Amino acid sequence: MEILVYITRAVFMLLVTWLGLRIIGKKSIAQMTSYEIAGLLLLTTVAAEPLVYKIPSKATVGVLTLAFMTVIIGLLSLNKKFYNFDMKPSIVVANGKVDRDELKRNKMNITFLMSLIRSKGYASIAEVEFAIFEPNGQLSVFPKSQERPVKPKDLQINTQYEGLALPLIIEGEIVAKNLQYAKLDENWLQQELKKARVNSKDVFIAELDTQGKLYLDLYHNKGNNAGGTPPVI
Repeated sequence: MEILVYITRAVFMLLVTWLGLRIIGKKSIAQMTSYEIAGLLLLTTVAAEPLVYKIPSKATVGVLTLAFMTVIIGLLSLNKKFYNFDMKPSIVVANGKVDRDELKRNKMNITFLMSLIRSKGYASIAEVEFAIFEPNGQLSVFPKSQERPVKPKDLQINTQYEGLALPLIIEGEIVAKNLQYAKLDENWLQQELKKARVNSKDVFIAELDTQGKLYLDLYHNKGNNAGGTPPVI
């Protein structure tokens, strides 16, 4: 009986912690600011207390309080008076030169900076015009003009518009909202499926691109048609 009570407390606090994290927002650890990380660490510590002290009610209040306080601080940081409240962006490489003072201010040594630059795809600091250490701990790197990738406009090549493909069917279910957004209706979709000789229930994913082509990935392609190319209408 005692083990069932313990399991119940564990599941309950997992759900409470999940709620608290959802309140804070959808961010990975790498994207969080220092006050969000502080809130997360405290939140998980408080959430674990009922597993030892058997008082879920206090822990629930504590988790929700920490979550809401983290959100409030985040909202305050949106106000002009609180800009850079947590941490300012820091330019550690400017005009191709490393700023040693900024490195010290951010407690970063040159080897760590070189490692971050390599992780961005640049072999040497000599290729970098600007590098900015962002408030979330990420390094933004802007290469010198001769080191950046060639773009179509550099070669004076005209390109067609490429927007976002709209999923019209997901796991056999028609997404009516996306059909409406594309200014199409279900009758049009059924006609297109009829041309491909498939039923909507046979479709794992159907996407409409900005050129009007309908990409179909069917359930029976998996395994029976390994390596085959899904039909494109």
